[in-house]
Amino acid sequence: MIDWLASMGVALLGAAFGWVVLFSGIVAPISFKDMDHGRANRHVRRVMKQGHAILAGFSLAGGGAAALAGAPGAGIVAAIVGVVVLLARFALAPRDDDRPPPGGKRKLQTARVVAAGLTAMMAPLLLVAIGLAVTGV
Repeated sequence: MIDWLASMGVALLGAAFGWVVLFSGIVAPISFKDMDHGRANRHVRRVMKQGHAILAGFSLAGGGAAALAGAPGAGIVAAIVGVVVLLARFALAPRDDDRPPPGGKRKLQTARVVAAGLTAMMAPLLLVAIGLAVTGV
């Protein structure tokens, strides 16, 4: 049973790593290369809003499986990745106080760049979590 959980944790963390690489290395750059700016912005935002919840689920489930299999370090790192990905997703969510402060503007483009950058920075952490899960740490 433990071996199955460890394998499932590694597989789910690998899927999360693949999603990060796909989004950061392929989807976002090709969107801005092949589409006009407005359509690329909408496309990347839609992908982030839909896909980051799945990415967080993969990361949290993989970390939980690895932790139950005896790799608590992998579980902790994967949980951190899952929470950061959810925070990156909610950076783009509409707020109740959507009105900008007097004399200011809310720049969704900046929020999108920050959220995409946070997503890209999760790739090394996912590799660490995969390594910890494989070694059982």
